[in-house]
Amino acid sequence: MSRYRHLIRSAAGLAAVVVLAFLAAPAPAWAHRPVMLTHARFAGLTRIVAGASGDLAGIDAGEVVVTKPDGTVVPRTKITHVASGSGSLTVDLAADQFARVASTGTTIALRAAGSHGHSRPVPVLRTGEPAGNGHILGSSQWTDNGWSTSFTDPAFYDPVTGQAGLYRFENIHPDRDAQGRPIAWNNGDVKRPAHKSMRMLVLFVQFPDRLAANSPAPYQTMQPYQDFIAPSAQFFDTASYGQFQLSFADPQIADGLGWIMMDQNASAYTWDAQTHNMFAYAREAFQHAYDNWGIQADDYDMALIMPARGSSGLFNGPGNINRDPTDGEQTNTNQVAYVDHDGKPHYVSTVLTAGNDMFSWGYRWLNHEAGHTIGFPDLYLYSPTKVAGVNVNQFFWVGGWDIMGNIGGHSNDYLGFQKWKVGWLRDDQVDVVSRAGTTTHRISPIETPGGSKTVVIRTGVSTAYVVEFRTKLGVNGLDGRGRYQGMLLYRIDASRWEQRDVNADVQVISKQYYNDPAVGGPQNLTGVWRPITTSLAGLDSEGALWQPGDVFEDPATGVRIDFGDISDYLATDPASSPYTADDVATLTVRKAGDSALDHPVALSNARAETPNEITFDTSTELQRRITDSNSINNGDYTYVREESRLTADDLVVRKGTRTIPASRIEAIDVEPTSVTLTFRPGTFANLADTAGLTISTKAYYYFAASRPVVVPHRYTGSAPPPVN
Repeated sequence: MSRYRHLIRSAAGLAAVVVLAFLAAPAPAWAHRPVMLTHARFAGLTRIVAGASGDLAGIDAGEVVVTKPDGTVVPRTKITHVASGSGSLTVDLAADQFARVASTGTTIALRAAGSHGHSRPVPVLRTGEPAGNGHILGSSQWTDNGWSTSFTDPAFYDPVTGQAGLYRFENIHPDRDAQGRPIAWNNGDVKRPAHKSMRMLVLFVQFPDRLAANSPAPYQTMQPYQDFIAPSAQFFDTASYGQFQLSFADPQIADGLGWIMMDQNASAYTWDAQTHNMFAYAREAFQHAYDNWGIQADDYDMALIMPARGSSGLFNGPGNINRDPTDGEQTNTNQVAYVDHDGKPHYVSTVLTAGNDMFSWGYRWLNHEAGHTIGFPDLYLYSPTKVAGVNVNQFFWVGGWDIMGNIGGHSNDYLGFQKWKVGWLRDDQVDVVSRAGTTTHRISPIETPGGSKTVVIRTGVSTAYVVEFRTKLGVNGLDGRGRYQGMLLYRIDASRWEQRDVNADVQVISKQYYNDPAVGGPQNLTGVWRPITTSLAGLDSEGALWQPGDVFEDPATGVRIDFGDISDYLATDPASSPYTADDVATLTVRKAGDSALDHPVALSNARAETPNEITFDTSTELQRRITDSNSINNGDYTYVREESRLTADDLVVRKGTRTIPASRIEAIDVEPTSVTLTFRPGTFANLADTAGLTISTKAYYYFAASRPVVVPHRYTGSAPPPVN
């Protein structure tokens, strides 16, 4: 009997050991409760929020799997925080995870751990409006802060003016990967980091009254000039998040060549707002470079004419873009840069012409002037520096918050909207608000790579408010000039190309000025959101920025912005807040109504007087015509912006179920209230063959699509109704 008791005790002990071992071992997969993630979305590109079907208490970064569009998984060390609640999951990511690649196609899943099982990957979506709602088209007579810019295109042909070739701005949108393979930018929908590389030719010139030998030390030789401008390449690299790489080519230094001697004294080369004198100066330098050493300026992407340092002439050295036809002084934009030995003309689009002002501004002079060559306007007031008849400071509108304003400014990175325009920001890094409602946004410092960067609040066809987060990082840290930190609010008007009188292309909206009794906050008593004085005290200071708890309201546009928390914000001294690239500022936008994104178009009164010619009336002129495009030079030249003129591809012409090819439209005459189409002979057999024809316009430029209008076989004076 005792033997049996011993066996029973042994069996019981073994069972206890087995039970204890089972409890101590990890739960098998079949014991985990299944979890399903749902409705995953980005809240800024540094946070993912998802619904969860089970309890995720205790979950950590090692159990979260975020897979980027290229198939790579976000490292555990780049998941900075994980939080779970009742049926929810929040995952914070380091900003650099989507610094150079798009977020479209990202998924999130969970590994099995603890009491929960693994989950299937679900897509992480970006909510909110399409970024295209913020692509505000420029509609001025020249360069503006609009989305559209006329890039250099030698194949361009204007059928109305006969202009052949367009030599304007440089396209610096990223177009190559690290191995040099082509990448289609597609508004930043890229799976591989992309960049744009450009070479700038530097030509060194001297003059009979401004010899290099007489320049102050150490500028008797060429290398010190090159050393002077060299940091501008690092500025571009930093400001573009590594996406614009500028290099300098200096064959006169590399090959031991001499200085180019110009034909006249430096004092003889003068220029003003017009560009033809500047280009004549550059043309002479290009021709000498070719004749003397075979240097071909058009082998390079950009060019800089660097004069020997001296005091004679050349007070300033602006960037020169082939501006015609806006000033009406040249026959076309094909200004010849030089003629080769075979008599063939060669062309360049943009040239920087250095002057004495370069040395007072420092190397960032080049970043300002090169900004013009890529389509950025000046953001300071030209003479006379007056607003509403009052003398003001030339930096009245933006102070030192953009390099296209004050080159010596304290925070003179490029504006976020400008970076978006040239492809340094992707569409998925910009939040757009054009519709009525309330939305909350999270943005990262504009100076550093990654994260969501700006909020564009559309207020009209050409206007918007923009918010970005400014810090002492990025280019502001290159030479320690950054002073102030917080959220920057500014307004753009892409229908204007300069800061003139009360009409600004860009205006920084200062919190200090907004709260000034002269302005009265939302009352905007001055009409320009700031006191009209010479002072910049409320603009070039911490008072210009918006901090947690601040509120901006513009009743005229129905916009209210509540500025929320900023991580690592130091309330006692915001300028000393220890911000990094991973810090985030939040804001809530309340919008009372939808904003117009385009101009509506209605067609009416279509008539065919001949088989080849059809005319219809329009509710608005189907082109952007500027009647005083060179008023700055007291001229009255009329200019039609290239991208705005109605073309055959913008039309839909149908006869029953048959679409008439655009190639059958031979000419288009656009008038202020009508359009006449000329068709190729034989398109229609006779006048009767046009009966029942319908014509409509597609959406293009800033015009909305129209409804079709019917063309009767002969105009009788009673306009047919539009077709539903």
